[in-house]
Amino acid sequence: MNKPLLTISIVLTGIMLGILHYVLKPAPDEKLLQQYAQSMTNSTEWQGRIAPDFELKTTRGERFQLSENVGKKIIVLNFFATWCGPCRQEMPELNAYFNAHKAESFLLLGIDAEEKQDRVDEFLSELKIDFPAGVDAGPIQKQYGVSAFPTTVLIGVDGKVQFYEAGALANAEVAFDNLLSKNRQLIQSAQVISPEEYRLQAERQPALPVRQNTEKAAVEEDEKLDPRGKRIATRMDCPCGCDKKVQGCTCSTSKNIKKALASEDFKDKPDDEIVKALNKRFCSGAM
Repeated sequence: MNKPLLTISIVLTGIMLGILHYVLKPAPDEKLLQQYAQSMTNSTEWQGRIAPDFELKTTRGERFQLSENVGKKIIVLNFFATWCGPCRQEMPELNAYFNAHKAESFLLLGIDAEEKQDRVDEFLSELKIDFPAGVDAGPIQKQYGVSAFPTTVLIGVDGKVQFYEAGALANAEVAFDNLLSKNRQLIQSAQVISPEEYRLQAERQPALPVRQNTEKAAVEEDEKLDPRGKRIATRMDCPCGCDKKVQGCTCSTSKNIKKALASEDFKDKPDDEIVKALNKRFCSGAM
């Protein structure tokens, strides 16, 4: 085969493979695309905002108050859930980065999503996690607009959110190294926010607008469940890790699931397929 014919053959093969890939590749899930779009919106909205203050008791019994640590360290918050596959996948990466940089004014804090203490303890022990973590009953997630897991937030020594990402981190060095270097320089030159100034700015800063997937909207949708929605909510285990079904749990995850059951058209899909899709949706993959 001469060179021109070989070139044409390669081009035609590439075109055919592209067409085959397009035909066989399943269409992206609309709700998943909406979740990614919301994640990108959150990232933009949070960039440069003063991080909301909060208090959390860790699984080790230690008390963490953001206002007592901000300005002294670079603080990374990792919102996770034990039932979330991508959360489990990124944990070793985060733990390795924490151990490599904990002596450099760097703090990583895990914040679990409304699960039982013993379940979280088992999860952290199984993965041999060294950074501190605590269980959030819901308020901190709302303060930071967390709607999917995992979500990672980096707070600089200026008290502002410098990084906000929903989805598992594949490379912590890529995500954090430059920010860590810049913030260390600020610490060395004493260009940091004081606890007093941070508290003042945090109190003055208005909260972000409440979105439709908040608690009130979820409760309202709960009342609109049709017979099939009620049937699924009654038999579906709540993914938050508790022992309740979706119908009987009051966590944000179950409320969002009930909202989906009340507002979406699942057509003639079997109950098991709907349950599997709902479980998958509320846990973001690597982005």
